[in-house]
Parts: sequence; structure tokens; C-alpha cells
Amino acid sequence: MSGEETCVEGYVLTGGADVYLLLDPDTRDPRATIVSLGNGTWRARTLDGKAKTFEPPDEIDRPALWVAEQLTMEAPDGG
Repeated sequence: MSGEETCVEGYVLTGGADVYLLLDPDTRDPRATIVSLGNGTWRARTLDGKAKTFEPPDEIDRPALWVAEQLTMEAPDGG
């Protein structure tokens, strides 16, 4: 998967075209997936393996980054 990489609370967010991965920075193993469902709705497989739906506020320029931030704040170890 190619695209811009951004650090999010110790993880690496990478992707594009409405599909993103949150990677372990050391092993590059995927820890979460983030997918746009359209109409401002995003679905993610969370860090603890559950599925969750997010609706970022309209004023958010990078909704995948916003979702990744929500995931890391909810992480059992706090990110």
C-alpha cells in the first residue's frame, strides 16, 4: 500500500484512496484498518480487534487521521 505516512500516537498511518492501515512502527504489522464507506462514514477494525463505525465532523480535513486518533485514544494501553 502506498501513500503518505503519518505518526499517530506511536503507530504509523499509511494508505490512500479511502483505505488506510495503522501499523506497528517496529514490525510494520497492521494493527487496525480504516475504510471510508462514503457519505462521511468510516469503518475501522480497532486495535483490540473489534469493528467500529465513525463519523468525523465535517470540518475535519483528514478524516482517516481523525479516525486513527480516536482508535489510539481508545486503545487498552492508551496508545
